[in-house]
Amino acid sequence: MAKGKAGQVQAETALVVPKEVEEELTLLRGFRDLVAERTGYALGVIALNAQMKEETADQRKASNEARKYLKQNIEVFVKNGDYEGYKQAVENVKKASEALKEARKPHMAKITPLRRAIKYIDNVAVPQSLEQLGVKVQPAFSLSDWIKKAVESKKRK
Repeated sequence: MAKGKAGQVQAETALVVPKEVEEELTLLRGFRDLVAERTGYALGVIALNAQMKEETADQRKASNEARKYLKQNIEVFVKNGDYEGYKQAVENVKKASEALKEARKPHMAKITPLRRAIKYIDNVAVPQSLEQLGVKVQPAFSLSDWIKKAVESKKRK
């Protein structure tokens, strides 16, 4: 037996963890890792969306301006019977939208798998994990008090 600083005898004991507690700890660690992975994917989507927004600003602006022009001048086209002008405006919207779609394509190729993973985790993996932990998840139609307070404080900021 080992002696402590004050000369006390310390018993060497092995900590016995009940099997149920050990299993629950393992499940909780897995759940923790699952939530951490989901959060990482969500943060990745946010970062990639910000990058895409920055890199496609010109295409988005052109698309928005083409749509705005068409919307503002639709009555003029009808009053004047200017079918060619209308057709040209619609064609401009189509071209601008296509350019935006092409500019977004490489970004969406990175974002889409992350979004699918988040959806899978939310709809399949988390409910299964909670079921293994013995929690029966049921639909909720009203907010709990703590989440109401958290959402309200977030709105005020």
